[in-house]
Amino acid sequence: MGLYQDIQDKQELFDAIDRRLGSEKSSFVQKAYDLAYKMHDGQKRLSGEPYIIHPMNVASILDELGLDERAIAAGLLHDVVEDTSYSKDDMAKEFGEDIADLVEGVTKISEIKSQSKETEAAENIRKMLLATIKDVRVMLIKLADKTHNVRTLKYQPEEKQKRIAKEVLSLYAPIAGRLGVYKVKFELEDLAFQSLHPTEYQEIKKRVSAKKSERDEYIEKIKIILKQRLAEISIDARIDGRAKHFYSIYRKMVTKEKSFSEIFDLRAVRIITNEIKDCYGVLGIVHTLWTPIPGRFKDYIATPKTNLYQSLHTTVFGPDGRPMEVQIRTKEMNAIAENGVAAHWAYKESTNVSRSSVILSQGVENAFRMKWLEILKSWHDPSLDSKEFMEELQYDLHEDEVFVFTPKGEIVEMPKGATVLDYAFRIHTDIGLHARGGKINGRMVTLRTELKSGDQVEIITEKNSKPSPIWLRIVKTSGARQKLRAYFRKLQEETQKETIASVLENSTQTIDENTLKEIKKVKIKKTQSKTHPNREEKKEFGISVAGWNDVPVRIASCCTPIPGDEIIGFITRGRGVSVHKKDCTTAKNQLEWMKTIPVRWDGPGEPIPIQIEVRAKDVQGIYLSMVESISSTETNILEAGASSNPSGMLTAKFMLEVDHLDQLKEILENLRMIQGVVFAERVKK
Repeated sequence: MGLYQDIQDKQELFDAIDRRLGSEKSSFVQKAYDLAYKMHDGQKRLSGEPYIIHPMNVASILDELGLDERAIAAGLLHDVVEDTSYSKDDMAKEFGEDIADLVEGVTKISEIKSQSKETEAAENIRKMLLATIKDVRVMLIKLADKTHNVRTLKYQPEEKQKRIAKEVLSLYAPIAGRLGVYKVKFELEDLAFQSLHPTEYQEIKKRVSAKKSERDEYIEKIKIILKQRLAEISIDARIDGRAKHFYSIYRKMVTKEKSFSEIFDLRAVRIITNEIKDCYGVLGIVHTLWTPIPGRFKDYIATPKTNLYQSLHTTVFGPDGRPMEVQIRTKEMNAIAENGVAAHWAYKESTNVSRSSVILSQGVENAFRMKWLEILKSWHDPSLDSKEFMEELQYDLHEDEVFVFTPKGEIVEMPKGATVLDYAFRIHTDIGLHARGGKINGRMVTLRTELKSGDQVEIITEKNSKPSPIWLRIVKTSGARQKLRAYFRKLQEETQKETIASVLENSTQTIDENTLKEIKKVKIKKTQSKTHPNREEKKEFGISVAGWNDVPVRIASCCTPIPGDEIIGFITRGRGVSVHKKDCTTAKNQLEWMKTIPVRWDGPGEPIPIQIEVRAKDVQGIYLSMVESISSTETNILEAGASSNPSGMLTAKFMLEVDHLDQLKEILENLRMIQGVVFAERVKK
């Protein structure tokens, strides 16, 4: 398990660097080693080893991934600024700005130590991602650092072992996968799995080992058969057995509820060809020799993963009638599959002919740069707090993808769970902002419809259409969410300016300073929380009063306005500002004797409880259909009840938590589409 064994002797490191990069570049790395050795002198790791062992192994991992001498030097120096008196400026003077920036990119933020572990971790990740946008080697150095730390996890206290292992599985291993560095991803997963579930780890390891000789013998037979048939059609290929990683086996057993013997790809072969056309030739031979299992073929050559991974995957019934997985790819694809973004440097920096026999094409290099920049930028949104940032990041790190087609037949990859609205924003920001609906395979669908692989998607736009705040609940991708947040921030700023300007211009609506101060002193009575019955809470409705956001308001119970309704505000004695719908009968009556004040919906507030009434034919399952229809819009149902009458009609009433008028409209439209429903409206008090 692992990229290779840990090194204890610096000579091992420099022999490897000499072979790959040559003596001149090796000398530069030696200079970095000398400084690291000097600055860490006297420091020990928890294992009792000299601290220099850690940066040596980080550098060795970076060399194994094929990175350049400057990244390897930064790997040796990555803890110097954080743990010693040596500064970033010192490093820039001696080694150059680029190495100083690489080291600074992986250095933790010292100023946030007083905050919670979760906040600290999130802010350090955010800082590192920002540095990675400028230079992806920052993340590769961090992954190498994390890999060696997890290899030595047993020296940490048990509680810390578990915390770090969970962080690795939820964050660092997925990041490695997203960047295509599967070599690192698999090792991180197996090491974290070993710490979190030692019993299960040992059991799977034991069972895999017990089958090794049988598996090796089987793979040799497969190689002989394949080589003979490929020679007949003049295809030159390398055929290898492929080891299944322990965590991958465990995950499949748990998520798919399979036994160890049911895991298809425990016995797997990988076939490496010279050209793409040969991949499909090999596939034809494999499917001729052995029967393919339906639904188990994936063409990642025609539809590469987001991290540019390409390969043909198929599972067949092998010679003994048991499932066998086969992967087929070119040498270049294999380089990318193993090293991902690191393949930009691997084979390019090497002076060793055997390792440099595969050169990444310029097109692939450019695709790397564009893809990584797109991915990394989507992870960086400064408007998010630490918790929101981590939630967004962990969703986007989910590796499952779907592949959909534009009306012109172009392929667009989206995360699993993405909606039609996510797709609209992926195509273009303006298309997303003016989307009204969509078509999937020619059929009209709503913006919240989830995409599936193979769908052909068309977006219906309307020039005057504008985004609704509920869209933030519909989109699943951070890119779409960022674009929506930017739109609403700009809209909020413009609205505030307009409100203030309107108040200043219209003297009849200007409120004197003393009146405003008196209103602000009012304390709105807290109400009992619906979700926590024993807790009281003060509602924040996202309403500005005369351009101010800190004025106490209460929603009038006679009309219960929700964001999107036109509203009017009345100054009340001792109760702040009372907010009504403009068409409310009570509000119209109060206009004659109460003083108004300008009010606007201004930014996100808490959901507002409103009641709806639905009438329908009392047929079996109709009430359940209503509940499912409401739930499909991700709306919380606070109360529900129904009654029927002798004439065969059912009346249902629902108390719902609604964020915006558009959400209510969607709920009511969906209910009216249910066969048998004859009436669905908001209850007017």
